[in-house]
Formats: sequence, C-alpha cells, structure tokens
Amino acid sequence: MSLKLGGLLFTGPFPVETVVVRANKVPVVYAIVAKGGPSWAPVFRVIDVGASPDSGISLADHPSRPNWRVAEGEVIGAYMLNLPRSEYAQADREHLAAELRGRYEPPNDRVA
Repeated sequence: MSLKLGGLLFTGPFPVETVVVRANKVPVVYAIVAKGGPSWAPVFRVIDVGASPDSGISLADHPSRPNWRVAEGEVIGAYMLNLPRSEYAQADREHLAAELRGRYEPPNDRVA
C-alpha cells in the first residue's frame, strides 16, 4: 500500500517498532501516520515527519517515539520515501521533511 503526502508517493505502512534504516541503505523521509475509521473509508492523520540521517535511524528508539500517540481505534504505521544519496543530500531530506511538517502540521492534520 502507499500513501500520497505532498504529491509524493510514500510506501508503507511498516511497523514503527521494527523500522531500521541502516547507514548502508538508501536514506528516507519518513512519515508516522495514524490510520483510523472504517476499512471502507479510512482516515489518515500525520503524527510526525522526519528524515533519516546518513548514519541511519531506528524508529523504535527515536527520541520523539513516546509522543507518537494514537486515538482509540487508530493504528500507527511508518511510511517511507526513498531518497538516494546520489540525488539528495541530507539537507535536501531535512528540507522536504520540514516542508511536509509545515503542510500537515503534525500531530493532528489529516491527509486529504
């Protein structure tokens, strides 16, 4: 499954507790998203957006992880946008993450 954020196609959802982007893998911009509502009309809420550093990241150990809360009936998942180092620097990934945070105003804005 995929989710379009800011006109970009993110893949997911992946379990937050198991996502590890290693230093030798393609870096990502990630979106932490809560999915709620009925299966035939789901509602997606952006909780957080960030960029993996070149050194890698484990979302389970992320400093903001305790703040990623879901409401009753929601499930949390991580969506990823791969941004290869050959095309995107760390600053580019951070800039895109900041743009998406500004657009969706986590943790309560819904994806339209």
